[in-house]
Amino acid sequence: MKIVALLKALAGNGLILLGLFACLLITTSPAMALRELDPNAGVVEVLQMPVTKDQTSCWRTAEAEVWEPWLEKQSGYQGRELLWDRDRQQAVVLIGWLSQSEWDAIPAGSIKKTENRFDRVLQRCLGSGASKPLPLQRTGSLQPIQ
Repeated sequence: MKIVALLKALAGNGLILLGLFACLLITTSPAMALRELDPNAGVVEVLQMPVTKDQTSCWRTAEAEVWEPWLEKQSGYQGRELLWDRDRQQAVVLIGWLSQSEWDAIPAGSIKKTENRFDRVLQRCLGSGASKPLPLQRTGSLQPIQ
């Protein structure tokens, strides 16, 4: 199981807090790794959003079409994990960055443009008129314990 292997790797590399966080939020949930999160990431971005069972296919498609190609072009990108909690009907995205400074260096306009494209792909796939079909509930970051 990818989640168990990821959590073991994270714990072995000092990211115990991230492992505990993921266990609490995502116990027994399916995971999808487009480019697996590097356990040596210096900082992990955490995003949480509501995603119902009926929305998971559109969400995963939009992530693969929009965010993954964009992330691959960013300096310091260290992979990510897409996690879904079927009981809470929510998704958690963990994105690894080499450092906080490399993550912070990404122009806000580039992020906004990519968010808008992601929302358009979701709108078409879901048949939704909502400007933010899957709005972020929480954002944050975690750092390894030194």
